[in-house]
Amino acid sequence: MTQPDGIDLMKEVLQEALGGQVRVTADPFIGVRVRVITEEFVGLPPRARRERVQSLLPDANIVRHDLLTPDEAAFLGQEEELSPAPAQAELPLWPEALASGKATEITVRFPSKDYGTLPSPVVATFYSLRGGVGRSTALAHAARVIASQGLTVLCVDMDLEAPGLASLFDMEERVTEGLGVVPLLASAEATGEISALDEHVLRVTEEAGLFLLPAGCPGAEYARLLSHLDPSAWYGEDEVNPLRLLVEAVSHLPEQPDVVLIDSRTGISPLAAPLLFDVSDINVITFYPHPQAKAGTRALTRALLAARSRRSTDERPCTPEVRFIASPVPTTAGIREFYAERAQDWISEWLSVARNPDGGPAFDALEEIVQVIGYQETLAASDSVMRVQGTDDFTVVADWITGLVEPNDVLGEGSHEPSEPGKDEVLASLQFAGETAEKQELEELHGTFLSTADVDRALALDTVVVIGRKGTGKTAVFRRLAEAETAIVITSPPGLDTHKSWTPDADVYSALGTELKGRELEWRQMWPALLGLAIHQHLPDIPAPGWAERPIGVPAAGDEYLKTDLVNDVKVLLSHPQAPLLAGQWLLEIDRSLTMDHVLLFDALDTGFGNSENDRKRRNDGVAGLLTTVAALGPQLHRLKFKVLLREDIWREVSVPNKSHLSARSARLSWSNKMDYLRIAIKQAWRSQPFRRLVTARLNKPGFQLESTPVEYWPEEFVRSSWVILASERVSGGRTAYTDNWVWSRLADANGDHAPRALAQMMTAAVQLERGFEAGNRYSRSIIRPRALVESLDEVSVSALDALQRDEFPELDPVSRRLRVIGSTPFPAEQLEGTAPDLVRLAQKVGLLEAVSGPRDKTERYRVPELYRKALSMTRKGQA
Repeated sequence: MTQPDGIDLMKEVLQEALGGQVRVTADPFIGVRVRVITEEFVGLPPRARRERVQSLLPDANIVRHDLLTPDEAAFLGQEEELSPAPAQAELPLWPEALASGKATEITVRFPSKDYGTLPSPVVATFYSLRGGVGRSTALAHAARVIASQGLTVLCVDMDLEAPGLASLFDMEERVTEGLGVVPLLASAEATGEISALDEHVLRVTEEAGLFLLPAGCPGAEYARLLSHLDPSAWYGEDEVNPLRLLVEAVSHLPEQPDVVLIDSRTGISPLAAPLLFDVSDINVITFYPHPQAKAGTRALTRALLAARSRRSTDERPCTPEVRFIASPVPTTAGIREFYAERAQDWISEWLSVARNPDGGPAFDALEEIVQVIGYQETLAASDSVMRVQGTDDFTVVADWITGLVEPNDVLGEGSHEPSEPGKDEVLASLQFAGETAEKQELEELHGTFLSTADVDRALALDTVVVIGRKGTGKTAVFRRLAEAETAIVITSPPGLDTHKSWTPDADVYSALGTELKGRELEWRQMWPALLGLAIHQHLPDIPAPGWAERPIGVPAAGDEYLKTDLVNDVKVLLSHPQAPLLAGQWLLEIDRSLTMDHVLLFDALDTGFGNSENDRKRRNDGVAGLLTTVAALGPQLHRLKFKVLLREDIWREVSVPNKSHLSARSARLSWSNKMDYLRIAIKQAWRSQPFRRLVTARLNKPGFQLESTPVEYWPEEFVRSSWVILASERVSGGRTAYTDNWVWSRLADANGDHAPRALAQMMTAAVQLERGFEAGNRYSRSIIRPRALVESLDEVSVSALDALQRDEFPELDPVSRRLRVIGSTPFPAEQLEGTAPDLVRLAQKVGLLEAVSGPRDKTERYRVPELYRKALSMTRKGQA
């Protein structure tokens, strides 16, 4: 590259020798560009002018000459004083694009991350550096999928030197002389406009909105017109740009397409550059993962990252989306996985320079932007895509593109009835219960509590043990049960208004543990005494323990029964040599004295004992003793019903005789039904009167009124439709394009379990984000745009990992630290060498890790679920 001081010297030499107007600029790729307007060129042919300039600058590498007389400049409209050269590096041409891609860091701004969706038509270019990799086939099958979804698709054959789309669509005989892209572009170069575009467009099928704009009818006239096309000249100052005119004209077709799919020429052809770097919203790069394709596709990818599409403005630069198809890879077992991993490793390196506007990595989930397609003989042998059925592989490709298409205007902004609330009113009123159940007000708990089959089972009196991970709703079930007049709370989360300030805490359990140790008793022998004391606080008229040395349940000072009173009363009851037997008989006597059923409630046994190592040992012993008591006494009691709510890890750890008997009377809160999971968000949003008015106005039908039917009993179609109004239908560019699928997959742990709290936290964070987004970029497709959901996952992930490690499994900290070092998922199991095997097994049990098979040799690998991946700062690659 010539240095600036050399450029100044060259300009000075030319100015002194030739006069007139002189401009010398550095070419972004190599050498310099010279432009001169002077009387000295009058009568000289172009070659002589170039030789004259070169003689004055014998050592200069001049890659472009613009040498004009004043009259020529006037004729071309360029006679005014030369202004500073435009930023040539931004030109969508191969030298400039490839040079820009050499940067060590490139900031990208993708529509799917920024805007979410784009106004139609969304333009996608299918490109490959080399032929024979199924580029046109992928385009044609993706077009059929998109059209089958009810969208209008226009396929444009821009492989002008070797057109073939018409043949793929069985349309070759309908392509006549003078019809197609080449005649249109040639005419636009001469006239500055695209006229009668609809006359060049052919309908492929009558059943779906699938159309073709062919390259043209190959022949002498076609070749002549093609030879005159000069794409590099379209991006000069004040030049007509036929390509942009063509794309603009597409928007005005009688049947306006939602999607335009462009089949580009292979290699570094002149027209491919502006297709890729200017007019496209998304580029689908097809390649075979062979070393011959690696360097070239790498350079292309980096150039695409530095490109700015026609959607860009000074305020909102826009980078074309990029997706990859590795095709056609061998289908032999193991070989396909090998090529898939190779392709993803390459792409990961190619994209490593990309940064989002905040400076972080722009790509963290290659699974969503890479599709591996195996060799399929039926496709390879078919002359036409119209005679063979495609595969689900092409559905993924279609989803990449349709994910950018603006969905229907669900909210109908500007067209809704005056009685319907607008988005601002609904958004301002939305509240989700992102807090833990113990922190919720009763009114909020009632409004958000969702009854499902699992929840109803947990509430049933014959269910003794309710099991669930943290955040699955155990405490919500507890609070619902505790509201009943017949409920007797034995243990509860701190701070709840259970009318019993003495509910045991870590200090109480520590004191009781010391008492048991001194008397050489076990926890199973203590629990009947503690149960009797708790019942006595709720029902003072029950029979008193006849063996006690003094009255129990009486405060030592004042009117409030304190934790010290509880401990002292337990000591009194245990002082008798036959205390364990007597306490059990006391419970049976209490049971016989009752005239109605009462539920004995236990919650917060996880945190009540404390979190130190000694506390956890005491907790496991205490819970095991409680469950042993429940198993032994429960069948003998008729009016007293046990209800123990336990974290799943504690249930798994404790050892209880005849535990299987308790398992048969247990309920597990797992939220395995996606529709029930969505109902959580809908029911919480339903508390908003504006949201309720909007949804009922849109969805109510004769014979079915949403407002008179609990959300629990809505048919699935109404749940889905309400969800679309709330959170849109699709997430841009993802493999799981539908927002409900996206949320369902992202909020699952490695065991496939879901927690309502995570969903409520996501919706809470998304509402806050949406309020900020709406202030600067209004979005009327739903109350919450998909981008707000996507960005809220970071916060939810941090919260989920924190809850897992801080509250449930602090011993997993070494595993988490190791995963942060590993940095990507899935990964070979050998990368966990040095980590205690029992911790790895624990991480699998609790859903932090999932074992999966690796490529080729089926070596063991591990995958981290999306719920925790973000918090661990891990990138994602492959299809685990």
